[in-house]
Amino acid sequence: MSDLPWSARRNAASSPDAPAVIDGPLTLSWAQLDARADLIAAALIAAGAKTGGRVALLARSSARAIAFLHGAGRARVVVVPLNSRLAQAELAVLLLELDVSFVAADGESLGLAHRLRPPVLSIAELMAVPKLGLASRPKRPASAPPAVISPEAPAMIVGTSGTTGRPKGAVLTWGALTASAEAWNRFLPPATGWLSSLSIAHVGGLGIIWRSALSGAPIVIPAGNDQGSLAAAIANPLVSHISLVGVQLTRLLESGTDAPASLRAVLLGGGPIPPDLVTRALAAGWPVVPTYGMTETASGVTALTTADAPLRPGSAGRPLLGVDLRIANPAQDGVGEIEVRGPSLFSGYFGLSDETAAGPGIDGWLRTGDLGSIDAGGYLTVADRRLDLIISGGENIYPAEIEATLLSHPAVADAGV
Repeated sequence: MSDLPWSARRNAASSPDAPAVIDGPLTLSWAQLDARADLIAAALIAAGAKTGGRVALLARSSARAIAFLHGAGRARVVVVPLNSRLAQAELAVLLLELDVSFVAADGESLGLAHRLRPPVLSIAELMAVPKLGLASRPKRPASAPPAVISPEAPAMIVGTSGTTGRPKGAVLTWGALTASAEAWNRFLPPATGWLSSLSIAHVGGLGIIWRSALSGAPIVIPAGNDQGSLAAAIANPLVSHISLVGVQLTRLLESGTDAPASLRAVLLGGGPIPPDLVTRALAAGWPVVPTYGMTETASGVTALTTADAPLRPGSAGRPLLGVDLRIANPAQDGVGEIEVRGPSLFSGYFGLSDETAAGPGIDGWLRTGDLGSIDAGGYLTVADRRLDLIISGGENIYPAEIEATLLSHPAVADAGV
């Protein structure tokens, strides 16, 4: 049985009044989050959502969106997080291809949701159960056992295309999400609070929610997506862990934002990480943790400790617990395709069954399409996407390395090769 959808209930039993989500003036305790998850689960079922059916989520990170994710798991529906930055036509194609029954939306995303084809469910109204025809809030004894959810059951379908083509839906099971969250919680120092610093339309943002749920640490949500809101939220003394992409950290460094003493881990991912950025951040006191991962691995699968980073600023670290890593067909310089095996891997792309799209091979190894090398100490260095490789005069040229060199110059704001 997967415990993840019921983790808020476990936290509510041990620490009912401890904060679970801090969203501006609204703070939800674990007991309150647990109760809201129950309301949403009952309301989804009452609205006609079926076990294993797909319900899209179109919302920014918020207390209500987090409650929705917990409740959807309890209702045993499969969540399809949508990126509101996609064009309406792109969203329409994705919803059609993934056979989505409903779109759950909140706040400013409701307008866009109503322009899409599937019926819209307001997350705020999902928590107001009588509006959906139920007589009252569902009652349950405190010791009521949770419904059985298999670790192999699909939990989410997350859109991804990497750098190689049209969007596909990567199916992540409850077992994969649990394995990823557990591995990260074991690797990182104990958290006093996570900052919701990445979009919940991506595995990086979703991973924060499940790591928080398993550890019992609260999630702090920034007031907005701008630089000032991010810096202000990082200063919250509860926040010990954040996850950033390179451009976010670059802007924090350029603005002169200081790393608070309460900060214990700054995960870096989402693409190639320039070694110069790691060196600059460490010098400024930011406890950076370079990582490597992708949607198909339910978040990062390797990480470099802050203590190791000064000696290996170009490395993405070593595999997390339970993860196997290897380099297929390495060239003379040791660079080949990165292959990954472990319990956090996705189970395939929704609706695609040919051997190139079905997910990990029969031996359990996933061909990532990324190039890299592993040194004698087991540390991974990511070179580039396999399809981006340039061969000139018999020599391999990696665009990401050229970009990193260009970005090290103080007059260069961004670069693409």
